[in-house]
Amino acid sequence: MNFEDVRDLFLELVQIDSPSFYEKAMADRCRELLEQLGCTVTEDDAGKRLQGEQGNLIATLPGNLDRTPVLLAAHMDTVQPGIGVMPQIDDSGVVRSSGDTVLGADDKAGVTAIVSALREIVQNGRDHGPIQIVLTVCEEQGLQGSKQLEASQLNARLGLSLDSGDAPGTLIVAGPTQVKWQAEFRGKSAHAGVAPEKGVSAIKVASQAVAKMPHGRLDKGTTVNVGSFVGDGPTNVVRDKVTLLGEARGLNTDSLNSVIAQIEETFANTAAKAHAEVSFEHKVMYDGFRFEETDAVRQMAEKAIANAGLQVHAVERGGGSDANIYTALGVPTINIAVGYEDIHSTKEHVSVHDIMKAANVIIEFLDLA
Repeated sequence: MNFEDVRDLFLELVQIDSPSFYEKAMADRCRELLEQLGCTVTEDDAGKRLQGEQGNLIATLPGNLDRTPVLLAAHMDTVQPGIGVMPQIDDSGVVRSSGDTVLGADDKAGVTAIVSALREIVQNGRDHGPIQIVLTVCEEQGLQGSKQLEASQLNARLGLSLDSGDAPGTLIVAGPTQVKWQAEFRGKSAHAGVAPEKGVSAIKVASQAVAKMPHGRLDKGTTVNVGSFVGDGPTNVVRDKVTLLGEARGLNTDSLNSVIAQIEETFANTAAKAHAEVSFEHKVMYDGFRFEETDAVRQMAEKAIANAGLQVHAVERGGGSDANIYTALGVPTINIAVGYEDIHSTKEHVSVHDIMKAANVIIEFLDLA
């Protein structure tokens, strides 16, 4: 694998603007790259469903039917500020943005690793099984792109997702279930200067409830956060309504369900004591996963990492990825590190050498399939 080729591809891709919902230019280039390698590429209707300009790309590279079909996955969108990225590379091969934008290594490093690995196997005529490549849109918007996929669109038996930081050799063996919740506290309005005692401040009640609820990191695998607290109104009126938006994540489903129940109970009890009312709703946004040492996809990924000359580092993570969705759809997919750091910030950076290492893991994984 040639350093210059990997470097040039990555530098090209990060300069293509592709914020969530606006991935068409990136998708057009990815389609071109994949078709040059002999892939058949289609686009689904996720763009229409999400009111974006581009759907997910689903590509197939034919292979030896006696071997295991494999899924390779990454996403095309980036977070903001991600328009007009001007990458800078130093003598050691580390790439950064100019400091005004994110770099977009999340996840264009993953896309680069996949394309580079496919180039290597195609150009060298390496035997491989059927390969499906899925490049999603709107991953940064709560995995919205992959959520539009159906099981019938996936024909692989197991997969690799190239969408994680940390050093190459790291693989995510457990990811959380995410639940989003909403609570609306209803008090009683009154004139704040003339008769405040006739009112019930929803702001005060909601504040008391938040102070009492489980919050932050509760244990190794469970977290809770309040992301929005809205009770806007004039200063001369006791506010009668407040809306809270939050989330909870858990590696253990029983613990997560228990926490959600605790939040709902805390809110209800706090509201009742203050002669207020509260409604509470919650929804699972995506399911978690856990791969044991005996699971085939984990065994293959760990062996591929070792065969690539890297140290295996299995970790549990609190973030979600498209791997959650593919696994829930019946294709066990494990997320491996591409090496980027400080993602979602203007300090984001990655080493081209790490992208190459991730590409080599893909090649070894395909050899084992």
